Amino acid sequence: MSRRFIAVAAATAFLGCASTSPSQPFQDTAAMVEARGGHKIVWNQAGGDDATVTRSVRDLLARELTVDAAVQVALLHNQDLVATYEDLGIAQADLVQAGLLQNPTFTGGVSLPYASRGNDVVPGFNLSVTQDFVSIFTMAARKRIARTELEAVKRRVADAVLRAAFDVSAAFYALQAAEQTAEMRRMILEAGDAALDLAHRQHDAGNINDLDVANQESLFEQVRTDLVRSDAEVASARESLARLMGVWGGDAAFRIAPKLPDLPEAEQSLEHLESLAIARRLDLAAAHEEAQATSHALAMAQNFWFFGGGSVGGSFERSPEQYSAVGASAGVDLPIFDQKQAVIARLQAQKRARLAREQALAVAIRSEVRDVRTRLVTARAVVVRYQSIVVPLRRRVVALSQQQYNAMLLGAYQLLFAKQNEVSAYRELIEALRDYWTARAALERATAGALSNASNAQGPGKTRP
Repeated sequence: MSRRFIAVAAATAFLGCASTSPSQPFQDTAAMVEARGGHKIVWNQAGGDDATVTRSVRDLLARELTVDAAVQVALLHNQDLVATYEDLGIAQADLVQAGLLQNPTFTGGVSLPYASRGNDVVPGFNLSVTQDFVSIFTMAARKRIARTELEAVKRRVADAVLRAAFDVSAAFYALQAAEQTAEMRRMILEAGDAALDLAHRQHDAGNINDLDVANQESLFEQVRTDLVRSDAEVASARESLARLMGVWGGDAAFRIAPKLPDLPEAEQSLEHLESLAIARRLDLAAAHEEAQATSHALAMAQNFWFFGGGSVGGSFERSPEQYSAVGASAGVDLPIFDQKQAVIARLQAQKRARLAREQALAVAIRSEVRDVRTRLVTARAVVVRYQSIVVPLRRRVVALSQQQYNAMLLGAYQLLFAKQNEVSAYRELIEALRDYWTARAALERATAGALSNASNAQGPGKTRP
């Protein structure tokens, strides 16, 4: 009896030493993120060196931000991500809990005799300890379930990090496009101001009528209104990026690179992106792990349905009559009424639902990849068309208009209108570039990683519809 007690105590002490620290799960998660997106993430858990992180963020914000720097700020400073990291701590704690035995139950009692011997009242007492033993048999199964759920959480957290990185990229490109568009509209406004000033002077000289002046004023006010809208779009895009980066106050006065990147000289192969996405998408891998965890839970319920509960224990009793007794006890629930039919049925339904959701997600991922790939190809074609055809044509129209204006064959208004159209073509090119880089960020999100890493990061999640 004593050896058994010592063995149980030693096992309990050993299991109790299992670490609840989520540092290893976070390292695994960080490795997934780096393999797919090339990003490094840091988690200053429980009062880590926040000053170092703040200093790093301030150093990045003090310089002109690139898209990579903006993503790095978000991964260091976004508190939504920090909250998501805590899911790793919860899942790790659940895994440790699954490997612990239930605490033994100690009870004691006092008994008094019906009649005393003389003036002395001698009480009796009894002590007992019981220990649940069913948890010993189910421990391995419980740990397997918890470990699978931890793997699912790792993938969910890594997917959230990648999603945040791609959202920052899209917001960054949107802000760049908004600022470039506003700058172009300021140029259009300057040209319109010159045209309006010329119209007023010609009207004062009697060369044009009131209708011509009114038309020019209407055009000028429309351009001014467009600029007001552009400034509002810049402010909104800046706040969207600031929210994603988790900055506020003086840190929100960051500067970004003034121009959108040009198109890459050659597009990487867009073949096999569907299978690549199925292999790399961490939300699909997480759905697969969740379905596996439900399968493990169902197997445990089916294998241990006859174990409702049970305990073993020992007792010591000293009676008022001064005799002692040592005994042992055992108890077990009889599975007469509750044979875990409802538990098994519930887990079977959960398993079917999770498998169906996994398959539905795989179908949705394939569709998303096709959709975004089409958007990327179309956006690139539009940019190329603007660069090779539309903008050169508008530039040629301005040059020809200038020649005719110099030869007094064309009026000043027609020349200014041609220049305004040229500036508008550049604005439309900016918007097309924005659409391209936004589509590229969306495609990287859909395939769960940078396109330059397409040959790497063949991670879990091989499910195919």
